[in-house]
Amino acid sequence: MAHQTTSETTTSETISEAAARDSEVDATAGDGKTAVDGEAINGKAADAAERARVLAVCRSNWEYRGIDDASTHEMLAELSAHLDEAAAAGRSARDVVGADVKAFAAAWARARTPLHQRALRMAALTPFVLGSLLLLTHLLDWTLTLSVETSRIAFYAVILAGTVALEIRRGSLGFKGWLLVGLAAVASAQLTTWLTGDDTLFRLPLWGTLLLMLPGLPYAYVDTRARKMAAAAAE
Repeated sequence: MAHQTTSETTTSETISEAAARDSEVDATAGDGKTAVDGEAINGKAADAAERARVLAVCRSNWEYRGIDDASTHEMLAELSAHLDEAAAAGRSARDVVGADVKAFAAAWARARTPLHQRALRMAALTPFVLGSLLLLTHLLDWTLTLSVETSRIAFYAVILAGTVALEIRRGSLGFKGWLLVGLAAVASAQLTTWLTGDDTLFRLPLWGTLLLMLPGLPYAYVDTRARKMAAAAAE
């Protein structure tokens, strides 16, 4: 009788230990499944955030370039469809647009904006940028007439060339862009002074500076308004 009781007790302990092991296995499997599900959710959230960022950057870039609202919405819808197709195929937004979203947006804008419109815009904004720089110099020197030397021409030429190049590629310079262009312009001015001297070539009156800015004023107004609207939409 005692032997039977001992056997039953041993059997009960064995069953309890097996049940405990099964519970541990189930708990481990549950934890693993939860971790996998959590990683999947985090991955989807990251993809959604990246997709939203790409669309926001492209919208801002296109609005900055003065593309009309209807064309912007059409381009965003087309890009959104491409991103959805990529997501369905297991690809990320970065796989579609590349590492430089601004360069991608600029390429799309160039492809969808007629050449004559881009040329007209650049022809108007280039003297506007030059006039703005000259006006700033008028204010800093507190003078109605500027002395224009070869070094000053070299400085502004590099500023204009860098601005046009980066605007065409990215749509905006940004702080780093302005810094690089500014350093290149200063170096060019110093080199020109060393090679040719600093003799005055001619004197530019304030009205001449304002006249340079006149053709680009409508574009500058539209660009400023678009940036404000984009910033308000982002908030």
